[in-house]
Amino acid sequence: MTPITTQQHPTAGARSIRRLVVRAVFASGVAVLGWSAVGLKVSATARPAVEAPLLQSGFTGLRVGAQGNAVASLQRALMSVGISVPGGADGEFGPATRQAVMKFQTERSLQATGEVDQATSSALASSGSNQNASGEVVLAQGARGDAVKELQRRLVAGGVYVAGGADGVYGAATARAVAQFQRWNGLSPSGAVDGKTASALGLGASSNVSTQAPPAPPAVAEINPYVGLKQGSNGSRVKELQAALQNAGIVVRGGADGAFGPATTAALKEFQGANSLSQTGVLTEQGAVILNLGTGGGASPPPAAVSPYLGLKVGARGDAVKDVQQALIGAGVTVRGGADGVFGNATKTALTSYQTSTGITADGTVNQNTIDKLGLGSSSGPVPVAGSAPPPAAASSNAYVGLAIGSRGKEVTELQRALQGTGLVVRGGADGVFGNATKSALQAFQKVNGIPQSGVTTERGVKILALGTSAVGVANPNSGSGVVLERFPVQGRCFYGDTWHAARGGGRLHEGVDIIANEGNLLYAVADGEITKRYWDRPGALAGNGLRLTHANGTYFIYLHLAGFAPGIEIGTKVKAGDVIGFVGNTGSSATPHLHFEVHPGGGSAVNPYWMVKAIDGCSNITPQYQSSFA
Repeated sequence: MTPITTQQHPTAGARSIRRLVVRAVFASGVAVLGWSAVGLKVSATARPAVEAPLLQSGFTGLRVGAQGNAVASLQRALMSVGISVPGGADGEFGPATRQAVMKFQTERSLQATGEVDQATSSALASSGSNQNASGEVVLAQGARGDAVKELQRRLVAGGVYVAGGADGVYGAATARAVAQFQRWNGLSPSGAVDGKTASALGLGASSNVSTQAPPAPPAVAEINPYVGLKQGSNGSRVKELQAALQNAGIVVRGGADGAFGPATTAALKEFQGANSLSQTGVLTEQGAVILNLGTGGGASPPPAAVSPYLGLKVGARGDAVKDVQQALIGAGVTVRGGADGVFGNATKTALTSYQTSTGITADGTVNQNTIDKLGLGSSSGPVPVAGSAPPPAAASSNAYVGLAIGSRGKEVTELQRALQGTGLVVRGGADGVFGNATKSALQAFQKVNGIPQSGVTTERGVKILALGTSAVGVANPNSGSGVVLERFPVQGRCFYGDTWHAARGGGRLHEGVDIIANEGNLLYAVADGEITKRYWDRPGALAGNGLRLTHANGTYFIYLHLAGFAPGIEIGTKVKAGDVIGFVGNTGSSATPHLHFEVHPGGGSAVNPYWMVKAIDGCSNITPQYQSSFA
């Protein structure tokens, strides 16, 4: 593996440019061999060879206007050697096929006429002549029919995302899914199904390629009841659709209220665009499959899985409204009229006030974030609004709790230094005077750590900053884990806090530490080990791009939301502590560039990594650290 050395990164500007090049090269699927004095060395033959299907004779003479099986075979032959044919193997020799033929002719140093002469036909035949029985392609892009549908179902069952679902059409989305499956299983990621891939999928190597039209639509009894939902629809199925869109990371203004209006239409169109579907605003079979709604995509989520509080707004009545009102009152918000079970303007005003205070989109409708913050349906209780939690002086002996604008003295100085230590800028420095600059820095710190942005120091905040008696003698809860990080995972400047088990959407808890840094900053291996998994960004994915680094003792570390992977970082790559393995990014469910970092001792459940990261804090180190080589 080509080493990455400091000398090969002479300037920060050059590093930035090379990072962009690395991401573009990785996105294109070309293997990066390493850095050279002038840039990247890219293998001219790095793209895995795509096994060609068995070629038919009779290509000679094909030109614009030709139709039929010979043209379809020509198109598949072109695609199998890496030539893109927009529209796939449709059997129509149009301008797109002519351009593909000309590209093939140019690459083979043939006369680029766009017509298939004898030389072109022979070149295509020879491109497929090196096949052997185990490498013969049995399904490739352009194929259609039941065999393709079964392939797509097997991919989905194996955990591979197939945009469009099991539609029986082998297009670019299915080719990407096949390549992903091949990567996971140590096969050549060609995107075409050969004998080995078919065997790994349990299909057998005898799958037949059909160029016929997809089978007739299913009988009425098999029609997905969610298909066809559109503006004007109402009811429980609409509510489940809205909840499914929210779970996929799409904002549905008004929440899951069961009414399909303009806001739901806009959300569905956004989802369709992200999944390469026609943006009609009407739920199609493919969309339902991707969202796992109805018979087309497996069992639909039961109505009971949708929170009864989701989508409550002005006009709603009942016990669920009363629960919301009581939770607001418990969080310190005044609800005029009390918990009367009637969602009127007074309740909307109170809800909007709470949403604004806790950093939620303030639309006056109960959305999932509001449910999580208020603790509705759980035993956690509501997150109090800024300044509403009882802060009696007698309840805390910590002199750092309650510092606010106007405070002065050594406690303020130490607070300012602690904030600076996290990487935040405190304009004016640690001068011991709590002014607007200190308040702004404190609010930024509170936002990152899931604390209401009051600008007043709290028990939780000073504990994270290790200020005062509340932090003295606090034991590292992971002291018995035996895990010690050898290197800090992120190139500074950066900052982070203890957000272990903070509430996340869908009832999830945060199981890592978020280290905020500039996009493109280097990510380092925290220990010696092997790359055992890579995560890929896709619509609806929470993790974005990511890596799993596994130590010899089974402990593994997860890096998520990456902009891209470092050259040479693949599944099976051995690395040393400090090796560059990726770049800080903002992919997946991420609001700002950062690294989500998890630690799983012995391969078990995650533990709080905050203490491990804090023990070797490197957020002030902005100098890139490069190892001389990978193991």
